[in-house]
This record gives sequence, structure tokens and C-alpha cells, in this order.
Amino acid sequence: MLILLPPSETKRSGGVGISMNRQAIIWAALDPARDLLIQKLSRELKSKTKAIAALKLGKNPEADLLAMRNLMQAPTMPAIERYTGTLYDALDYQTLSDSAKQRVRTNLFIQSALFGLLPASEHIPYYRFSAGAKVPGVNLAKLWQQAHEAVWPRMIGPILDMRSKSYAALNPIPDRESYFVEVLDAKSGKALNHFNKKAKGAFVRAALENNLESAQQIPEIAKLAGLSARQLGDLIELSVPEGF
Repeated sequence: MLILLPPSETKRSGGVGISMNRQAIIWAALDPARDLLIQKLSRELKSKTKAIAALKLGKNPEADLLAMRNLMQAPTMPAIERYTGTLYDALDYQTLSDSAKQRVRTNLFIQSALFGLLPASEHIPYYRFSAGAKVPGVNLAKLWQQAHEAVWPRMIGPILDMRSKSYAALNPIPDRESYFVEVLDAKSGKALNHFNKKAKGAFVRAALENNLESAQQIPEIAKLAGLSARQLGDLIELSVPEGF
């Protein structure tokens, strides 16, 4: 089963891989969209004021501005190692078994607002660009939906969509077997924020370690992650117990 994750606002800096101006990111079909977006963004980066507005940067933006201006020459690392934060801490890639790491390479994908849908093992530089970024002359959702028309047919198998709603809206899954995940508090039934991310990370870790192949396995995988799950058509509800 293919698993889609959102990216994280927090990322590790640095890297050791070849920079983007010397390598090709997988799925060349996305290159025109990537090139257009980066080209448009580079114009905004010439003005600090415009760049801060486009990237929605807060206080002390200098480091992020410099990183974005040097995007094409910056060192890279696998996306699964680049992203940090609650979800990725709970997934804890470095401590996965060898078989689980192999499934990361074949089954796990991350939706980037800047690069499109990425295999989790794809090398990317440090960047700052979220689904809420605004670049003049670019409709992000339209750009990525059109660009991915050639990508979806290459993704074989059912899909578990664990992206946040804002990232799912950038690139909706076409008409095929897929399941969208919502994370709820087991007691109140309300949606969660921090524990949403922790629960998703724990579930994905269990799914990778235990070879999730179909929706029928989801309740069992959820239990292994300390959660519970139920399927409502193409919706999966993950419930988080008290004290998780």
C-alpha cells in the first residue's frame, strides 16, 4: 500500500548529496512545473519584503531567505531525513529495520508544495515553502494538479492519504482506490493537532515495519501503534487514546 505524507515546516539544514543543479529529481514530468515555480519565486526573492510575504516568514527570516536564494546550489539529503517535527520524530526513520527502510524507498511519498510529490528517499535541499505560500502569477493547486496527471498512473496500488487537508488540496488523488486519514481523540471524537502528527508518525512506523498491503490490515496496524481505527468507506478514522 502506498502512503502519502505531508511535509514539515521544520527541516534539518545542511546535507551531503549532489545539489539540484547537478541532479534530476525523479519524475521528469514534474520538471516544467518545478522550474516555473522556482523561476517565479526567484523574482520575489530579489526583494526582501516581497519574499517575506510570499514565503510567509516570521521574525529573523535572513537564514531562510539565504537558503532559498541558494536553493539550486545547496547540498541535499533524502526527504525522509530532511523533514523533522512531531510526525517525523514519531516515525523515527533512522531506527527502522532494514526491511522497513526498503518500504520507505518503494511505498512512502511526501507532498511538497515546492517540488510536488516526492519519493521519501528523494534528495532535496533545505527550503522554506508551504502550501500557504503565495507566488504572483502562480496558482499552486492548478499548477500541481495539471503536472501530476502524468504521475498518478505510475503509482501502482491502493493509496493511504495521510496528508493534511491543505496539502491534499494541492494535488487531489484521481478516481482510484484511496483512503483519507483523519485523527480523532478517542474520548471526545474531536480532531487533534499535535497528537494528530504523533499518531500519524506512529502509525506509519508500524505500517512500514509490518508491511501494510491493504485497507483490511489498518485496524491491526493501528493497534500495534497504540491506536484504534475504523473504516467508513474511503475515510479512515484513527483514534488516539488518553495518555498516548
